Amino acid sequence: MKTKSKLITFILSFLPGLSHLYLGFPYRALIFFTVFVGVCMGGAFIGGMAPGWGLLGPLLFFGLVIVWFVALVDAFAMIDHSPEESYVNPLLSNRKIIAVALSVVPGAGHMYLGLLKQGAQFMTAFFFFLCLSSWLNLEILVFVLPVIWFYSIFDAYHLLEEESEGLRPDESPLFAWLSRHPSWMGWSLIILGVIVILQRIITPVIQSMLNPDLFNYIDTGIVALILIIGGVLLLKGSPKPAEAEK
Repeated sequence: MKTKSKLITFILSFLPGLSHLYLGFPYRALIFFTVFVGVCMGGAFIGGMAPGWGLLGPLLFFGLVIVWFVALVDAFAMIDHSPEESYVNPLLSNRKIIAVALSVVPGAGHMYLGLLKQGAQFMTAFFFFLCLSSWLNLEILVFVLPVIWFYSIFDAYHLLEEESEGLRPDESPLFAWLSRHPSWMGWSLIILGVIVILQRIITPVIQSMLNPDLFNYIDTGIVALILIIGGVLLLKGSPKPAEAEK
């Protein structure tokens, strides 16, 4: 079998899927190219929903880098194998690629595996925080999005690693937990409402009444005070060394 050039494979990998096409794996090439286009279209869709969202560019770039890197590693793993060769259960391998690739949209990979409730849970949580952060301009909520994103990707991957033992039941632990603890949901909505009032109503009013430099000092002082109070409460609540030894 004639070995394919690693240099050409690397050069072609800058467009995900092209290196697989060169190696003779058109099915895998289609998967990676579809995911690449899907990430671009998803970024355009989110950009249309939130045109002023400054974090879209970095998140989109990060997603494209992940797709490119996975495609590059997979291409180099396949470079010494012919398309006719049985490559460690190719059906499972392709299924794993599709599931992880679809997880670029949180929850889609789980739905592909038949776990519709878990997929709906991830998708609902991701787009809820996305829409809420863009609609209310609450950038403090944006940090939740990468957590949901990475958890969805690696959870789908580990599901396939454990598939020989059978997929876990299609349950929605988040929704089930919220139904058993509605008070937590209530407190979360109250805190979220207070944050919205502070950021969208009270803060602009105070900002218009004060000097910008003075407002920045007050803003920084409030954040520092909250951190200090939180630290004091943690110190007061931590057990003493003698009690910890017992």
